[in-house]
Amino acid sequence: MHAERLEARYLLAAFVPDDPFFFPGVAAGAAEGYYGQWHLDNRLPIAPGLNAGLDAGLPGAWARGLTGTNVTIGILDYGTQGDHPDLRDAFRNDVSWDFGASAARNRASDTRGAPVIDTVGYDGDNHGTAVAGVAAARGGNGIGTTGAAPQAGIAALRVLGRIAAGRSSDEAEAAAIRYQGQMNAAGQPDPFAPVNWAAGVPVRVKNHSYGPEQPFIPSARGTILPALAESAGHGVIHVVSAGNERGTYPTADANKSELNADPNVITVAALGSDGRFADYSSYGANVFVTAPSSSTGMFAIATTDRTTFDRGYNLDPEDADPFLADVADGDVTSTFGGTSSAAPLVSGIMALGVEANPSLNGRMAKHLLVRTSRIVDAGNPSWTTNSAGRSFSNDYGFGLVDAAAFTQAATAVVSLSPLATVASPVIQVGSRFTRSQPTLTATYTVPDTAASAPLESVRVRLNVGNLQTNLRVYRNGSGSGRGAISGDLEAFVTSPSGTRHRLFSDDRFLVGTDSQRDRYGAPGARPRATLAWTFTSNAYWGESAAGTWTIEVMNKVAPSQLVGRTGTWRNVSFEFDTGSIEFGTSRAAASIERSREGRAQEPASTAPVGVSSWLAAYGLAADSQTTKASAPRARRGRG
Repeated sequence: MHAERLEARYLLAAFVPDDPFFFPGVAAGAAEGYYGQWHLDNRLPIAPGLNAGLDAGLPGAWARGLTGTNVTIGILDYGTQGDHPDLRDAFRNDVSWDFGASAARNRASDTRGAPVIDTVGYDGDNHGTAVAGVAAARGGNGIGTTGAAPQAGIAALRVLGRIAAGRSSDEAEAAAIRYQGQMNAAGQPDPFAPVNWAAGVPVRVKNHSYGPEQPFIPSARGTILPALAESAGHGVIHVVSAGNERGTYPTADANKSELNADPNVITVAALGSDGRFADYSSYGANVFVTAPSSSTGMFAIATTDRTTFDRGYNLDPEDADPFLADVADGDVTSTFGGTSSAAPLVSGIMALGVEANPSLNGRMAKHLLVRTSRIVDAGNPSWTTNSAGRSFSNDYGFGLVDAAAFTQAATAVVSLSPLATVASPVIQVGSRFTRSQPTLTATYTVPDTAASAPLESVRVRLNVGNLQTNLRVYRNGSGSGRGAISGDLEAFVTSPSGTRHRLFSDDRFLVGTDSQRDRYGAPGARPRATLAWTFTSNAYWGESAAGTWTIEVMNKVAPSQLVGRTGTWRNVSFEFDTGSIEFGTSRAAASIERSREGRAQEPASTAPVGVSSWLAAYGLAADSQTTKASAPRARRGRG
């Protein structure tokens, strides 16, 4: 009956954008070659190597009247400009907060969580405003752009940058993760007061377009993960950008970031307009889904920018906007991107999902994403299909998000089983990596009686000690030194049904460059003596946990260097999360499964054309700024 009631919502009028910069072309004053908001609805000519005709499937959801109405998205970021012309109708001051300002200043403000630093370009406090626009710029108001959830609310939660005296950045982040506009004993808004979850959850989706560049850094006193577990347990959906570190920092593998590796979040990678992973997009067994964003030489993302020409990105002296620099009073930019943009696109879609099914939570959303996300770049060797028939990739997760299929599936849900976790004991290994034994193996058998439901995520807690801490002795890890560091390690896990998948990768690709220093932290930092970390894998979704699991840990340092402090694998433990979802009818379930095969693309010109021909049709040369405007640079707020 719940699904039938929700189907009635589809009698609402379809949302059709009238926002001028939603559309490609020059009609609204953009320069020739402007690609519009292709990530929402891509109707541009297919051009191999530039435009694969893919998008996030928003028109199908909008056509059913879904706009995110009465759903609020929290933007944990640098400041978000709540009085921006394209955000002010969405802005909710009552659930916003600036964690860099005093409580008194927050309570007196009509735009809590607003930007502070007024500078053009990357040094300004600009990131959160662009992120908010991707998720929920007010659509249908005849100005600017539209967000994925064009009628959703926005809460500005300024947690990046300066933090108010007396609080740590981790304390502020944990408070922002929980914040629902709660009051303290004096009846005043206070994000550090306990949340009365029974009173309601006004901010149902929270977006995190930030993260560390360095690996294996836990939050102080473990503050972040309990906050995630608490809020997720009360229905808050947390969406996190995978990172922009591919080929640059050790967190190229997003499983080495605490926030990304937690099963209570949805980690989002980025897809370029050419239909391949963005060249900066971090990867990992923890990645869950992919969304369109910028990539070098491809289309970038149009979104809200801080107002006036004296702030924001659109007149950045280091990366001037080639299309929208002189329009709309400087309130829009066409050069945003990174996984910073991919994540809020998914956050907007989650808001549509909550509107379609108010019972939607993070676990339910994951079940739906598994079934409705579309396989892209099918020839990529990172794709593996497990014994349950689920295809998964460390580059793409379960594939490209499809808002139409996702929201349709949300209305068909009848029940979601309670989460059941099967935990192993701590398995003692006690073996050292040596020249004759660079790969070590451990196993654990899950009893048949302990796992009745299909798998969701698998978590692996690994402890390797006795690693090298002296960089002068280690040298570059290619054989001229002694010992091994955590970045030399890689691991694979094989399920009882034979699915073997990489749990985390080494970062040895950084060796031999100036970036080698970045493997260990800030300049002068020492490598850690012990790797103690919990990794998450989604590759076994739907399989049975019962049977024998095998983990292989490999030390990939040069064999001649496997002397001295080479690492001792002390122990390992597993946690297997299990659960199931039920849809209203077998017909509905079959339809949902078929959606993963990919909906037909309907671009304005279905005849493939060469890149040079496409550029010429839009008045561009092959070396124009279109091909470089999408560089992600520092816009992800990772820091």
